[in-house]
Formats: sequence, structure tokens, C-alpha cells
Amino acid sequence: MDNFGVVQIDAHADLREAYEGNPYSHASVMKRIVDCDIPLFQLGVRAFCEEEQRTREQCGVYYLDAEELVPDGITDFTLPDDFPEQVFFTVDVDGLDPSVFPSTGTPVPGGLGWYQTLSLFASVARQRRIIGFDVMEFAPIANFHAYEFSAALLTYKLLGIIARQG
Repeated sequence: MDNFGVVQIDAHADLREAYEGNPYSHASVMKRIVDCDIPLFQLGVRAFCEEEQRTREQCGVYYLDAEELVPDGITDFTLPDDFPEQVFFTVDVDGLDPSVFPSTGTPVPGGLGWYQTLSLFASVARQRRIIGFDVMEFAPIANFHAYEFSAALLTYKLLGIIARQG
């Protein structure tokens, strides 16, 4: 399938050429996306390096970082007119604040809230056709199952948003 874009909720930009020598690392996955000329819109990022900022500029990556989304309570935004009609939406659970989802390998304070995340997803679903999504980087906490349920509920809620958009 061609002519689709990616919308990413994540604490990290994941735009490094390689991480620890691996170009297919979790910290490089979005670089592989833009290398394939797939449009990218990042939401909630709050941890990135100079290399990743340069990649954003050079590759025309769209973004609304956490420092803008969270303090202003933004729950709705407009995708650029030239962003593709079909969207794959990826949600890294570390995009949510650790007070909501501590069950990830690389938590970063200052992330999105539960309802804000759902609202941002719904905002995209109202504007474009979501052709698929994933919920990534969940790391269960031993003997504490509430966050396993939360990850499942997040997936369920995202499916419901897509279903309601028809």
C-alpha cells in the first residue's frame, strides 16, 4: 500500500540514523519511515537529540511536541492539507505521562494524559481514514496487573474510535 502517512504518539522522536550501531533500533524506526518518503506527524515528543531535530527539518516532519500539547491542554488539531488521506497511527505508551503509564522501558515525565491521548487519536480519525494502528513499548510490571489492563483498554478504546468513524 502506498500513499499513506504515519501519526506517532511517543515520548521520543525515534529519528536517529542508528542507535548503538543498529539502524533498525526502536530509536531509529521513524527515520526508516521518513527515508521511505512516508509523511510523518509526531505528537507528544519530549526527548530528542540534535540529530533528530535536523532530521525533522530536513525531512519535513510535522510535529506538536508535549511542551505545546500538555500545558495548553490541546485535544484537537488539524493535519496539514498535504498529509495523506490514509493514516497508520502508532502509539508508544511512553508518549503518555508516566503517572498514567509507568509500565514502559523508557518513561519520560511531562507526557500526554489518558483523555488527551484518546482525543488526539479521535481528532485524526475525524480527518483521515485510519488504516491501522499499534500500541507499542509496553513493559509489564511484575505482580501489578492494572497497567496490563490499561494497555488492553487503550487498544479497545482506539478500536472503538475507529469503528464510530465508520
